[in-house]
Amino acid sequence: MSDQVPTTFVTTFENNMRLALNQAQALLYPLAMPRNGDGGEKKQIDDIIGHVQSRKGSDDGRHGDVQYVNTPHSRVWVVKPDFDYYADLVDTNDQVQAKIQLQSGYMQTAVATINRAKDDAFIGGFFGNMIAGKDGTTLSPFPSGNVIANDLGGVSGTPCGLNLAKVRASAKLLGQKFNDAQEEAYMIVTADDKDQLLQEMQVTNADFGASGAEIRDGKLRRLFGFNFVEIESENPMFWNAGLLDATGGVRKTPFWKKSGMISVPWWEIKTAIDRLPQKHGSIQVYASACIACSRTDDGKVGYVLNKRN
Repeated sequence: MSDQVPTTFVTTFENNMRLALNQAQALLYPLAMPRNGDGGEKKQIDDIIGHVQSRKGSDDGRHGDVQYVNTPHSRVWVVKPDFDYYADLVDTNDQVQAKIQLQSGYMQTAVATINRAKDDAFIGGFFGNMIAGKDGTTLSPFPSGNVIANDLGGVSGTPCGLNLAKVRASAKLLGQKFNDAQEEAYMIVTADDKDQLLQEMQVTNADFGASGAEIRDGKLRRLFGFNFVEIESENPMFWNAGLLDATGGVRKTPFWKKSGMISVPWWEIKTAIDRLPQKHGSIQVYASACIACSRTDDGKVGYVLNKRN
């Protein structure tokens, strides 16, 4: 067997890497509003125009003065984060032909690594400080009032798992913040959250409004206006997994309106396939992503406190 990797193998590996990454989507990252993050260490993302109450006029008040409002403005910023990357070496003595296929271990590991980085950025942006102000110097922590209590729907003072009362309360919180009822809303559920919620038979009972679309192919899909995103959010492969730990055996379960989160890629994917002479011609397989996420409006996000089982 030759001790050199043919150029065609290298090219195929890189092309397949891009194809696989374009096809395989992260679960949380696409559920935020995309923004362009090209250029600069700090990026102004949105000028948010606030709400004001209308003024009253009368036909009897002829030639009266117009009363002007002071429309509030705010800005949201993101700072360029550290980039995430995957890198490994393919020895020239390996069967490289098998390692450049879409189903190969190298390929699937690279795809999973970059996709986790995207979802990890979402989690970090959800719970991190929102950067606001004219110059991007005002730090706003997660709003403490947007938290659903861990004992809701159970025994007072005793944490319980995800239940219908908590999902209803989450929908109520978003409604009372004057969110658009027609805009998509999402809630993360782990396998544990899903199992606890499904113990309440009303979820699947037509007498309680179930239409048959709530559960499909074994997946919990929708309830009280929320689209459920099944993901193990405390996956130790996430750098930000600890942000979902409320301590004492209690987990944070995020929910949000899509416009309440933004995703800002400085670059979504870069790949490189390089021969390393110092490694006797071994091939370095490399992929990276540089992504930031942020809340845009504290009235569009919240989380539920749930006991782990």
